[in-house]
Amino acid sequence: MRRKNRKWVAMAAVAYLFVMWSAYRWAIAQRIPEGNIFNRIERDGIKRLAEEKTKAEAAAPKPTGESRLTAAGPAYVAARYDASHVVFIVAAETESRFSNSPLINSSGTPTRVPAAPRPAATLAGLQELWEPDSHSFHFFPEIIQKTRPGEQWTLSVSPDSTIPVVIERAVIAPTGCSLALGFLASVPPEQRAAYAASSRDYFAVRRTAVESVVPAVTANISDLPEWKLTPAVARQIEQQLNDRMKQELSKIDARLLANAGSPGETAGQTLGDARPRTKEWIQADRGLLRGEGTLDYDVRAFRLTPDGFPRLFVRARWKLASAPVFLMSAWFRVDSPKDAASPAAQPILLSADSNWSTSLRHGNAGTLGDGLDFQTVLNEFDADHDGWAELLVHSYAVLDGSASTAITLYLYTDLGLVPMKTPLRRDAQSPESCLDP
Repeated sequence: MRRKNRKWVAMAAVAYLFVMWSAYRWAIAQRIPEGNIFNRIERDGIKRLAEEKTKAEAAAPKPTGESRLTAAGPAYVAARYDASHVVFIVAAETESRFSNSPLINSSGTPTRVPAAPRPAATLAGLQELWEPDSHSFHFFPEIIQKTRPGEQWTLSVSPDSTIPVVIERAVIAPTGCSLALGFLASVPPEQRAAYAASSRDYFAVRRTAVESVVPAVTANISDLPEWKLTPAVARQIEQQLNDRMKQELSKIDARLLANAGSPGETAGQTLGDARPRTKEWIQADRGLLRGEGTLDYDVRAFRLTPDGFPRLFVRARWKLASAPVFLMSAWFRVDSPKDAASPAAQPILLSADSNWSTSLRHGNAGTLGDGLDFQTVLNEFDADHDGWAELLVHSYAVLDGSASTAITLYLYTDLGLVPMKTPLRRDAQSPESCLDP
């Protein structure tokens, strides 16, 4: 650069810096109601980020009843033991009842818990309880070791009522061929009137309470014993039950035929085996498809959802020659808030479960189907107050050739029941049958 141009370059640089400095001084001197321009830019940026966050939260899936219930931790099935106690199992099928495991051998001399004067909650099979020796606790599951006497849990008694219960002691409960571990909890004296006022014997218990939806939904979840079924609605229900039975039957028969020659299906079928064969069932099922079966069923009405329309729980059984050949439970919605007598009442089949029919076809169902008690609703709750019920349901089942029962907590949906926790399961057989011959 020539020497004579350096002066002009320096002057230009000084002028540029002066202009920038003047612009800066002018900007910060501006009297904007929200502050100077830099504060405004900062606030606009924060506002934009907040708007983007709000949009993202709005687009994200809303918490469901299932997520709220799961976030509170597992719920366990609790059964009434006596006028001031409940019992619940947290670890089922821990050991064979007659094994030589460390749990059995190290239990010392367990102490029998005094039995209730009048047995309650017989479906749970928890009338016989034993308090283990303190030296055996290090063999127990973690939840047993870390839960101490005096700890308070929350017991759901009804859709709108929860009460505290206090852990009293750990217990061992024989459940068929195995042992289960759980707790005996006491109801505080000030809560015993509410506990005694409940007509139910089965409840749900959690270590922590469920967070309520905001705002809470008032759905008046309840059993509807006064709800009456009219002949017109009954005819519609029967038609839909028969149609759904035929659909389910086609699926079951397809599986039967596909598995007919598998080793699992033919194993144990020796001469003299009285179990029905696949061909005999297919012939019987063709009779059902032709409409030759006799249908009997019962209906129980509930209010379980925010819309207020009744939901009908239907247990249905089809017979041929007086023998049960198909079992199914189903849920209906009736678009009439009050009763079925309304001319506008219209039952709509929402979901169905026919898994018991598969057990019948495997020939190892015992007395399953002798009555309509293969599934029963024991209690209703709404722990998160979102207007959708949780149901405590008792079911009969056949697993690995052995009859059993289960009490399970479900979240009700119109697409079917969603299990919330591993069920309280027990063998539906005598202890003598657990021993090897």
